[in-house]
Amino acid sequence: MTNPTDVQLSKAMDKIEEELHVIIFTYKADKQKYSNILDQMENDVLQKKDPFTKTISKASTLMAGWKNKPGNYINKYNEANDSVAFTTDRKEEMVGNKTTKKGNNML
Repeated sequence: MTNPTDVQLSKAMDKIEEELHVIIFTYKADKQKYSNILDQMENDVLQKKDPFTKTISKASTLMAGWKNKPGNYINKYNEANDSVAFTTDRKEEMVGNKTTKKGNNML
């Protein structure tokens, strides 16, 4: 076994650094929009497959071209935010000998 030269070590380190940047880029992507591809990549890692591209350019192209199945994209206008919210503000005021209650204000 021979010792690698400085040039060989430098090339290997550059390649590893680029692959690390691809992984970081992929995991910093929008979790809601790209949840399917991220789940698929994690499953591939568990099966000892290498799902990551080797350059950021290729990862960006993959993300830009990725098609999610309809209904898998969750946005702020569906799921939990589909109804009206109310707050109750129970303040009682004394007016003369009568007590009046205020409350059930709609947001």
